[in-house]
Amino acid sequence: MDAYGKGGCALVAEADPWAREVLLGLLRGRCSRLIEADGLEEAMRSLGRQVPDLAVVAADLPGGAAVLAAALREPGRRVPLFLTGTAEDIRRVLETVSLPGVRVAQKPFDSAALGEAFDEALAGAALAGGLEEAWELARRLLDDMPQPAVILQGERVLAINRAWLRFLGLASMQEFKSRGFVLEQFLADPPPEEGLAAWACRLADDPLDRQHRLRLTHPDRPGQPPQVFQAAASRLPGAGRCLLTLADVTELELERRELLDLANLDPLTRALNRRKLSEVLDDEASRAARYGTPLSVVLLDIDHLKDINDTRGHDAGDAVLVELASRLRAGLRKVDRLARFGGEEFVVVAPGIDLARAAELAERLRLAVAGAPFAAAGRVTASFGLAQFVPPEAPEATLSRADQALYRAKAGGRNRVEPEASPPNAAG
Repeated sequence: MDAYGKGGCALVAEADPWAREVLLGLLRGRCSRLIEADGLEEAMRSLGRQVPDLAVVAADLPGGAAVLAAALREPGRRVPLFLTGTAEDIRRVLETVSLPGVRVAQKPFDSAALGEAFDEALAGAALAGGLEEAWELARRLLDDMPQPAVILQGERVLAINRAWLRFLGLASMQEFKSRGFVLEQFLADPPPEEGLAAWACRLADDPLDRQHRLRLTHPDRPGQPPQVFQAAASRLPGAGRCLLTLADVTELELERRELLDLANLDPLTRALNRRKLSEVLDDEASRAARYGTPLSVVLLDIDHLKDINDTRGHDAGDAVLVELASRLRAGLRKVDRLARFGGEEFVVVAPGIDLARAAELAERLRLAVAGAPFAAAGRVTASFGLAQFVPPEAPEATLSRADQALYRAKAGGRNRVEPEASPPNAAG
């Protein structure tokens, strides 16, 4: 604050002493610092020392009002500008240089109206300056955040912090823009349909406060595995504007997956374990009963695995189990689930197909097993038993019928596919 209790600086460039004194008198109670100039050269020197918050320039300024007005409107200045003088003098300046938003005051001045215009211009300049300071503070706070963060509005990236830029391998926001990047390019998974910014704003309004994760990679490094981030969003003032922050949880995600693997997978073959098989069967049976879709189960058993263990050792037997699981997975559909039932027995849960199509699937798997020698044991075969789920029976009953069919396949010479003998009738 100054002696007048006001802030801001004003430049008055006017050669006429009477007019200059009137303008200075109007501005003394409104600005803390006044700069006077009676010609272009003096005004340009003052502009080099300090950019004013408001400028009043006489249209007939010696040396050229148009030159000073253009300098006041250069990028980075954009000073609120009043052009004073006669209507003819003002017209000549405006024909020389483009000055959008310029205010004009004809002589003789209407002091009351001009004072109100000065108040309005200074308030606007103070607001703009405050917004710029706030925005600069926000950018600095954003850069100081250790986790990646970005301010989004609609489709636009308004600001992106150093942590995010480092992850993307970029030096600056300018490089991000110059390379034509959009954040969706860095998503390892398909982007949200509504776009990342709209998704983030919706995330901020999630009433359940659920966990949301993004997997990010760099398009210039496609071989690098994606990193997993926990996403959080907060709405900011302004339509469609939000702050999106990411916390790197890659290590936690790996640990979580390892724990899930331990809980759900057979450690040797990486097929589902028996506990998870029971869960999958229950889910698929409920879905099949609800929607009236078929569900089939394939139970298979490696022929003579005991002979392999006895003659070649258990390491060879384990290698056969691993290779067999790999061959089976290669022959399954995406919706099929493979589980190790126990020992040398495996189960394929095949939703959406009836017994006839399950027999076709099982035959393909049989050929995949018997078609080429195994690395650790030479030729290996397997026998297959099939059954189709019939609600409202329990899934275990379906497995039991598949097991009976498998027994018949074994008794019938092995290396064959045997469907259940007579499926039970559906209730109802």
